[in-house]
Amino acid sequence: MNGFLIINKNTGMSSFDVIRRLKKICTFKKIGYIGTLDRNATGVLPVAINEGVKLIPLLEDHEKSYKARFLLGVRTDTFDIEGKVLEKTEPNEFKREQLEEALKGFKGEITQKVPIFSSKKVNKKPLYKLARKGIEVDVPEKKVHIFNIKLLDYTHPYVDVEVTCSKGTYIRSLANDFGEIIGCGATLYSLVRTKHGDFTYNMSVGLDEIKEKADIERYIVPVEDILPGMNKIVIDTQFERFLKQGMPVPIMSSMNAPKNDEMVKLFNKSGRLIAIGMTDIKTNTIKVKRLINN
Repeated sequence: MNGFLIINKNTGMSSFDVIRRLKKICTFKKIGYIGTLDRNATGVLPVAINEGVKLIPLLEDHEKSYKARFLLGVRTDTFDIEGKVLEKTEPNEFKREQLEEALKGFKGEITQKVPIFSSKKVNKKPLYKLARKGIEVDVPEKKVHIFNIKLLDYTHPYVDVEVTCSKGTYIRSLANDFGEIIGCGATLYSLVRTKHGDFTYNMSVGLDEIKEKADIERYIVPVEDILPGMNKIVIDTQFERFLKQGMPVPIMSSMNAPKNDEMVKLFNKSGRLIAIGMTDIKTNTIKVKRLINN
């Protein structure tokens, strides 16, 4: 049982709460997730099971998509509706064109202030712990990329947007910054992650549907189906033992014409994923990067 469960996380639970819940259902050799979701956020949370954990480094930088609702006229210390209200106003209604123009300004590479109530560490301590103690620190900034952002709906004072962005983007910071730009303040009211790389909302399953090991086996996406865009190469049986010893294997003429320094999926003759490798055209070999004990 090696692969990924695409969990549709419920609101009110942390990402690690999902792991705890699954551990009560079944014993795993390894388990982990990609892309932390805040407690009040829902949607796609990919959970790696057993050998699937080895693929996390190849997946965690993939772009993500969200549907978010901003509440106008409210500013909070956490940048979302769960936080302490710092300011509340009754803003006038905006024209859709005004909101769309403000959203356009976020497209591309932007700099965000990390929310003070976040797990980002400063001096080896999470910011949220320092904030709870009232300790003031210089809030770090980070560059992120907004690939696409558009207005879905506007029913005053709620603004619904769709965002596709890079790893590490704080949607609640986006809500706060949006409020500053339009001049009335805003906070994140709700958030649904609809996509993480190739993992989509339609692939996700609620935790309530997973009650026993058989359910995990039913819904798990096998490692063979992960990274569908990666070149698939079948290894001759005689070279499998080389892979298991961490040795490079030769590139054969029968393989799918790999490019130099290309990450490839290596399968055995039985159709099982046995490794992730990188090609080296100079030596005409594929070097093992991740060995999958499948």
